[in-house]
Amino acid sequence: MTRWLLLALLPAIAWGVWRDGQHYDPGLLDFKQAGARLSPLAELLPARAGELPRLGEPRLFGKENLHDYVNGHAVFFISAGFTQLAVGEYGSGGRPTVVVDIYEMGKPLHAFGVISQEASPGARPVAIGEMGSRDGRGLRFIVGSRYVKLTAFADDAPLEAVGEAVARAAGGEAGLVKFRFPELGEELATRFFKEGYRGLDFFVNVLERTFRREGKEVQAFLAEDGAQLEKKLNAFLAREGIPLVREEREGRVVILVKDPYEGEWFYLRDGERLLGAFGIPLDAAWGPVQRFLANGDAAQGGKK
Repeated sequence: MTRWLLLALLPAIAWGVWRDGQHYDPGLLDFKQAGARLSPLAELLPARAGELPRLGEPRLFGKENLHDYVNGHAVFFISAGFTQLAVGEYGSGGRPTVVVDIYEMGKPLHAFGVISQEASPGARPVAIGEMGSRDGRGLRFIVGSRYVKLTAFADDAPLEAVGEAVARAAGGEAGLVKFRFPELGEELATRFFKEGYRGLDFFVNVLERTFRREGKEVQAFLAEDGAQLEKKLNAFLAREGIPLVREEREGRVVILVKDPYEGEWFYLRDGERLLGAFGIPLDAAWGPVQRFLANGDAAQGGKK
């Protein structure tokens, strides 16, 4: 009897399931859009930028699928500290006029390293975010730990208006003042090393700028977490038996390294930065370094 009763109820159960299936929350099924709405990074893409509305919800990419968007270039971003990308399209008539990519790089230093590699040598500066520049149909800048890249798909695309709107939405304080370099000559290139600088595994998160001075190349470097890095560097040089000379100049302790492999170079700690240079004698570099340190002290309200 029970078995026949259950069989009789099956059509009613099926109808109930069908009825409930007609009422659903699209957000529960559209995982990509639901995730975009919940992402703090996606929220930095305003609903309207300048005169252009955003077309649909932002798209999100992580380390596992970044290659779907920047095939062949994903390794570059990931190795530089990338954590997430939010992409927003702006335009009218359903077609994007400007595409905005916001890369979360984890730290301002990582964002600095990326934009230093991505920016075109012929780009002109623009006053948007930090290190803003424009070249043809591209515009780039930094906001805190985020690298922002805009691409125009029309000759009259309002790149700068869209960029200003995104920069305002992203907000945040300037984070790159501490990554400026002493003026040791003509700037040639800037590179970012997330790890393994000069072949040393503990030498991480380093910016290197190459200068031309009196016909020769000079490399200066800046690194974060200067106190810990200085200890590790001192310990390594001692283990290797590389002679060090400690000098005090203007109240600063400078380590002069008599390196049989790299030649003579120097480094010093300035608060939580470690600054050093290869290919230039300390006496020749000290004037620009002293001015650089003095400017940093003025910006920070005194020596650290």
